[in-house]
Amino acid sequence: MVSFARSALATRWDPSHGSLLDLAEACDVPVRWSCRTGVCHNCQTTVVAGTVRYSPEPVDPPADGTVLICCAQPGEDLTLDL
Repeated sequence: MVSFARSALATRWDPSHGSLLDLAEACDVPVRWSCRTGVCHNCQTTVVAGTVRYSPEPVDPPADGTVLICCAQPGEDLTLDL
C-alpha cells in the first residue's frame, strides 16, 4: 500500500505505474516535479513511514528521511507527506 498522508488517500502499488510520481499523478495527488530521473530534486518528499528503492538510482541522493518520487518505487508499505 502507498498512502498519501495530506491527501488522505491510500492505494495499492502496481509496478505498471513505474514510479511513485506516476502513481501520485494517476491518483490526482498534487506533486511538484521537473526531470523524472532524480536530478533536479523538485519532487523530493518526506517519507512518513516505509522504505523505497530506486530505478534509476538518483545522481544526487535525497536528504535522509526523504525520497525522490520521480524515480522511486515502494520497498514495502509506504506513507508519503503528500
